[in-house]
Amino acid sequence: MRYRFAGRADPWFLAGCFAAFVAVWATYAGISDLPVAIHQDMSEAYVWGQEFQLGYNQHPPFWAWIAGGWFAVMPRTTWSFDLLALLNAGVGLLGAWWLAGDFTSGNRRIAATVLLVLTPFYTFLALKFNANSIFLSIWPWALHAFMRSIDERKLSDAVWFGVLMAAAMLSKYYAVILGMSCLLAAVLHPERRRYFTSPAPYVSLAVGAMLFSPHVWWLFQNNFRSVHYATSLSATHAIAKSDWVLPARYALNTIGACLGYQVVVLVLILAVSRTGPKAWIAATRARWRDPRFRVLLALAWSPLLFTAMFGLILHLKISSNMAIGVFSLAPLTVIELVGLRDDRRLAKRSVQFAVGLSLVALAASPLVAYGMIRVSKDPRVALPQIELARDATQVWRHVTGRPLAYVAGEMRYPGAIAFYSPDRPHSFIQFDYGQAPWVTPRRLAQGGLLAACESDDAICLGAAARFSTPRTIKVPITLSHRFWGVSRAPVAFILFLTPPQRS
Repeated sequence: MRYRFAGRADPWFLAGCFAAFVAVWATYAGISDLPVAIHQDMSEAYVWGQEFQLGYNQHPPFWAWIAGGWFAVMPRTTWSFDLLALLNAGVGLLGAWWLAGDFTSGNRRIAATVLLVLTPFYTFLALKFNANSIFLSIWPWALHAFMRSIDERKLSDAVWFGVLMAAAMLSKYYAVILGMSCLLAAVLHPERRRYFTSPAPYVSLAVGAMLFSPHVWWLFQNNFRSVHYATSLSATHAIAKSDWVLPARYALNTIGACLGYQVVVLVLILAVSRTGPKAWIAATRARWRDPRFRVLLALAWSPLLFTAMFGLILHLKISSNMAIGVFSLAPLTVIELVGLRDDRRLAKRSVQFAVGLSLVALAASPLVAYGMIRVSKDPRVALPQIELARDATQVWRHVTGRPLAYVAGEMRYPGAIAFYSPDRPHSFIQFDYGQAPWVTPRRLAQGGLLAACESDDAICLGAAARFSTPRTIKVPITLSHRFWGVSRAPVAFILFLTPPQRS
């Protein structure tokens, strides 16, 4: 097969590439995840999105709104959630294409975009739709709007940059890193004086602030719950203030993992470039003299450095998961720094490897599914979450004659029950009215409560007992997760069924 790479791609070609990427990888995910329940982060997104709020206990609301809107029209299945996750990654790749076009063109632009498929950020890691992966789609489009705004200073670009920054901040406060990276790039940009003396940055700031303000109002009304979660030293991500060794280790591990995820891209670029250290040094010196390249470098790599810096300063247990959405420009920087001479050859090899990886993954998906059900210790496979949702709903209907309205229990189960139950119940998160403000004592009395606890989980059993009434019925049940004739270890539960009060 012969390849012809042009300097520009028409919209229909891009749409076809987008559809092919989503179709192939959503099929891979749909098959490989056949025996798997959704990740806890995804059930959290569903549960929150089911209850439209301006903020939630741990995070701002935007990514949960997306999940809520998606499942208002789509079936509540694992494959449907996988499709949403891959659409998110596909939108990110389109954004990376447009963003790369702000710095280069032709075959180099093709290679810089296609090489992203060879990183796990847009494929395997993208399958977990959460407050980190949402940046796969938002981050490159926000950077593209920023570059358009600073290059051309049009009002429309400034407005879009403000909108996308607000979407990022409304997804996770980690978006502060995005703002800092853009500010650094603006200071390095050769047009910085004209930019800061134009209305553009202030229009972006005003639009972003206006869109973010409802969440600020929610923060004041809810005692800054999500901010406290993000900054509290009692959170699971935090480390003692007196300990500098652990933060440094986490920072180094994060940097190492993020670089390691891109080693295939680096090796492919070096193999195709056929250059040596002298050429790299010469190319680096030449490119560094170009102020626009310094802007590219700042946008591509300062987010990782800022992440590590904040981890050290705030003593946080950072990880590479936090930064999976920030590397849309990383392949382009490597291409620029190695003194590449044959852009066309790199573009051709990038497409071949990306297509090859996709087809191999697709072919291997049944083996992945079988391996998961046979040997995986992942709770999504080992625990009967889907079975519990089905059987607990049946028990509830049999006992009460009513649809299941509210569910509670140990952290892993209520979200899964809420997602997989045909009754679409609301989740009473950790029996806490503060974490689930859509639940009130009156609503529990009117709708009833099903609490599901493992039989040896004393904390969950104690919480369920506190919400029990004289009418509560305890039902023991033992379930195993089964798939393709394989059964995992049985798990014993106790269901606490508190029927609705009679009118």
